Amino acid sequence: MSMKQCTKMENYHHSIWLISMVKNLLKSIPMMRVLVNKLRRFIKFININFYIAVAGFFHFFELKRVRKKLFNGKKIDVIFLVMEKSVWKTDLIFQGMEKDSRYNPCIVVIPRINATNILENAENTYKYFKEKGYKTRISYSNGNWQKLESISNIDIVFFSNPHQISLPQYLISSLYKKLSCYVPYFEQIDTNYEGHFNGVTENLCWKVFQINDIHKNIALKYAFNRGRNIDVVGYPATEPLYNSTKIKFTPWKENSLKKIIIAPHHSIANSSPLANATFLETAETLQTLPALFKHSVCFAFKPHPMLKEKLYKHPDWGVNKTDLYWHFWSTQENTQFEDADYIDLFKTSDAMIHDCSSFIIEYLYVKKPCLYLNSNIRNGLNEYGKIGYDAITKAKNNEDIIEFVKSVVDETATPPQYSSEVNLIPRESPTKKIMTILNAEIECGK
Repeated sequence: MSMKQCTKMENYHHSIWLISMVKNLLKSIPMMRVLVNKLRRFIKFININFYIAVAGFFHFFELKRVRKKLFNGKKIDVIFLVMEKSVWKTDLIFQGMEKDSRYNPCIVVIPRINATNILENAENTYKYFKEKGYKTRISYSNGNWQKLESISNIDIVFFSNPHQISLPQYLISSLYKKLSCYVPYFEQIDTNYEGHFNGVTENLCWKVFQINDIHKNIALKYAFNRGRNIDVVGYPATEPLYNSTKIKFTPWKENSLKKIIIAPHHSIANSSPLANATFLETAETLQTLPALFKHSVCFAFKPHPMLKEKLYKHPDWGVNKTDLYWHFWSTQENTQFEDADYIDLFKTSDAMIHDCSSFIIEYLYVKKPCLYLNSNIRNGLNEYGKIGYDAITKAKNNEDIIEFVKSVVDETATPPQYSSEVNLIPRESPTKKIMTILNAEIECGK
């Protein structure tokens, strides 16, 4: 064999070796990812458990201070941190504290830093609560977002959102030493247990007021603190849907027509673990409904507030197309746009069309027909979510949407169907249970 042939043979074997090395490396990448993820979780476990211990230490002394303050005849200052009116789920708790001489509640509007217009969003939220007559402050002043201590005294703080989407001074990482409370802003029906039950807020809060034992057991298994800070109370956000609360006003502009809510979720293009949104596939059909049922149905368009922002960035939508679509729902004779409180809207409606996760459960309380726009998410739901999902009608295509509206008009639509053994309504008022728990804590040893 010549020198040239030997060189070619060596190069050939070297190429084969390189290819083999690359293949082995590619095969090892998934394993490396698993190892990296395990390492990250271990570091998170060590870090959060350290702060759980530190938070518990400070909670002990904060509680003693608050008890002494109450004993000395002073009111307990409670602040409710709110980024957006749509995630305000503690209305009855706030009202309860307003009526209780022991408390001085105040809403503090803080920025949602992933909003399209941060300051405008905060100002609209502030205006909403001021119009309700609630004691409200905005954390923006003199061109800056202020520290909470300069805005209000803090004895107890309620978080309305657990995610790290505000400025650091308004997050649990800065407030874990305070007597902090969290009421979930949605029904927590999917299997994203790490995201919903093992976040920093869920682990470090003094009190987490959970909906039911299903959620408590999930936290017991997945949360680093094993759910030690959880009290099962029910869901105060849905309480007005089944209690004796009177309808303040009819939110519909056409009361003589059938009233249907359309509530698209924001999780387009797999932008959340459950990926339940179908808006990109159903938007055009939904827009045809007002004309098709002009003389028989009034439609309330209630999108998730983050949907608009995601559509602004979507290559097939953008700002102009999105704004025109939103404008459409505000301007037709039999349409209206809704972006705030939905209790009266739910109670006075005839049906709902949506792909939201939380509404799967929440709309069950009014016992009215519901069409869910995604028929493929059941495997991504937890035990609680499956109760609601199995009870309602699912659309398999756009034609099903039109047929559902027809059935509502004809009054043949099927209301939710679930076992009589399922008891959604707790025996005791969630709000009263929360107030009882807090009162017992602050008055202990008085």
